[in-house]
Amino acid sequence: MKSNTNNRVEYIDALRGMTMILVVYSHIANLGLVNVNMAYNNVFMTFRMPTFFFISGWVFYKADRIWNKDTIWSIIKKKFMVQIIPFLIFLLLYMYLFFNVPGHCNSFEDKYGYWFTLSLFEYFIIYIAVEALFNKQHTNRKEIIVMSIMFALSIIAFYYGQVKFVVNIGIWRPILTFLSFTKIKYIIFFWFGTFVKKNFDKFIRITDNQYMIAVCLCLFLFTIIGPFDYNNIEFQFITYLFAGLTGIIIVFTFFRRNESLFSKNTRIGFVLQYVGQRTLDIYLLHYLFLPNHMTQIGTWLSQYSNKSIDMLIILVISLWITAITLIISNIIRLSPFLGHYLFGVKRTPLKVKSESKL
Repeated sequence: MKSNTNNRVEYIDALRGMTMILVVYSHIANLGLVNVNMAYNNVFMTFRMPTFFFISGWVFYKADRIWNKDTIWSIIKKKFMVQIIPFLIFLLLYMYLFFNVPGHCNSFEDKYGYWFTLSLFEYFIIYIAVEALFNKQHTNRKEIIVMSIMFALSIIAFYYGQVKFVVNIGIWRPILTFLSFTKIKYIIFFWFGTFVKKNFDKFIRITDNQYMIAVCLCLFLFTIIGPFDYNNIEFQFITYLFAGLTGIIIVFTFFRRNESLFSKNTRIGFVLQYVGQRTLDIYLLHYLFLPNHMTQIGTWLSQYSNKSIDMLIILVISLWITAITLIISNIIRLSPFLGHYLFGVKRTPLKVKSESKL
């Protein structure tokens, strides 16, 4: 497992970069071309966000972390500065610029697209609270408790997302909407990332088994094209869960086994790692550059093109928007103040060279 000089695992950064490009890809299909299923986007969506949260959990877990008040407060403070402050700034900016513009996301529950950082901060809070609360439990027992809580929260949030418009919950509705509670359904994948990191050697042995990936591929395909009753909430959750978990295992194993391909010594590895290290910047900025008023183009592509050509077209647009956001990001980062409050960049004191006395 190769790491670069900053103790970052190279194939993890590359995987994160690929996932970020798929996020832009999905938003172009959904918000720009107004066709969420275009160009295999419906397939990518089954593992795109689960993989993103899996990576977040994988990176967050530290085996030597001691859960005391100082540690908890330090983590919460750091995550608040990185996740919440930029979220609030860009949310207000987006609402000011695009609140009444057709073709842009306009759901407050989705925070106009900026739900990810808020939800990730909530995952950190929940995970920290559960870990600290059951810290004195036996390791295996604590793991079962943590897994059960994360699984229960995921089920409740998923179920609520399906029935929220037909269930009267009174004052709780605006509260849950404000918290984007339906997005808590992804917390099971965040936990899975911490679990894999904690048991990484065992995970490698299992996924290196010659039959394991074949089983995952079959399960993944079956959950996508299988004859399920999609009006049944239980089947919807099962397909959602299995598609997410098997998709994570497949793409993670692919990047891990081909880590030399995704190292900084290769062009694709260098590009994906660079994108992977600037995912927050891209995520926050790319909504400002998404194409709109492309409904007719999306309709034409879906009628007269094929999914492979559509995928190439959307991918080119995605890479172009990603490149624009990276340029803007680098310009903004010229100011340490803006870089700190907009993208959570650590502020380092400027070193002033002292002039030698004559």
